[in-house]
Amino acid sequence: MGAAYLALLLAARHYGSPQADPAAAEDPPIPLATPPGITLQVRESGIKARVATGAEVMYADSLGRSLYTHDKDAAVCVGECAAAWPAALAPHGAKAYGDWSQLARADGTRQWVFRGAPLYRFAGDLGVGAAAGDGAGGGVWHVAVFHPAEGLILPDGISVREIADAGGTGLVDSAGLTLYAFDGNAAHPKPSCRGADCARLWIALEAPEIANPLGDFASVARDDGITQWLYRGRPLYRFSGDVKPGDANGVGVDPRFRASLILRFFMPADVAIRRTVELGAILATGRGATLYQRDRVTLEELHPFRTDHGSPALGRAFGTATCDVNCAKTWPPLAAPADAISTGYWDVVTRADSGRQWAYKGFALYTFAADKPGDIRGNATYTLAQIGADPNSAEDPNALVGGLGLGLGVSAMFWHAVVP
Repeated sequence: MGAAYLALLLAARHYGSPQADPAAAEDPPIPLATPPGITLQVRESGIKARVATGAEVMYADSLGRSLYTHDKDAAVCVGECAAAWPAALAPHGAKAYGDWSQLARADGTRQWVFRGAPLYRFAGDLGVGAAAGDGAGGGVWHVAVFHPAEGLILPDGISVREIADAGGTGLVDSAGLTLYAFDGNAAHPKPSCRGADCARLWIALEAPEIANPLGDFASVARDDGITQWLYRGRPLYRFSGDVKPGDANGVGVDPRFRASLILRFFMPADVAIRRTVELGAILATGRGATLYQRDRVTLEELHPFRTDHGSPALGRAFGTATCDVNCAKTWPPLAAPADAISTGYWDVVTRADSGRQWAYKGFALYTFAADKPGDIRGNATYTLAQIGADPNSAEDPNALVGGLGLGLGVSAMFWHAVVP
């Protein structure tokens, strides 16, 4: 496929509206990775060593406090045990589904249970991402790590990874490239992707000729002689416009092809992923307003657009303090509803004026008053800002993720569009 043809496809999507979550419309819907009030947080310890390969992600409560399981839990953690290990309680009205169930406790509350294991907090954890209770009690307490592939039966050459640009975790090939499920005519016994454009864009995922059914996977002999993998009855393809792991450029190109997600991430009702020619996938409101976060300039930042979020610890250290009342006139905060609850990678933070605001992966989110729907004019806007009340403090949140700390006091800051 030519680069010009792919650019034309992406440009057509760029000037449209942000795309609604296609996973939620599937039949049956792809389950959410976490129920309401359960968040996903980066583990604090060891992040510096793992920053290049991806940090460990844990389940946590709505305040970001890590959750744990017990090897021999019999749901009788009371007295001194309950003081040290408070139960992870489900919010009122939260429903059980999939791997998530609830345990009725004697005091009338309901406790979250994940894959049969009741979840607890550890009173000794200080701060988001802390996991001081991991291995406690002689090794019977374990932090609850987010492992979406656990328990799945996968053929050789197919694995599971986070595909943030598609809004979830899904199937990838041996090179880590996103796999797409084809929603064509299910009545056709030998599915094939026909037509010149289709053949250039979509590449069938070949299976061995003698591949046996495995879990949700099967194979089919196509008319063109290729044996192709099926996932839950749908043939799997790669998209020729994806060039690196995590790319999901095929989303929205053809409504018959969907990223083969196994779990989808929570997203506020008024937020969607928008694909752009300039920056790739970014977050935007349902009305097309680009979402931004304010970040610290680092020495390794050699381009005007940050392709990651920076440290969640850094975003939390900033909180909403980097955009005061005057700043908010130019950069309106992304307001969270009164009944919003932190879920997945999304947290609800409170501003100095008591307003509630959405934060994503640690960073508070804003729009840009000068943007029209579809604009990204606020990207790479640089300013100076006062960081930290104590310029002599040795605390530098960047150090938690292996970043090069620039110290406290006045620092160079910049606004950038938010990648999923």
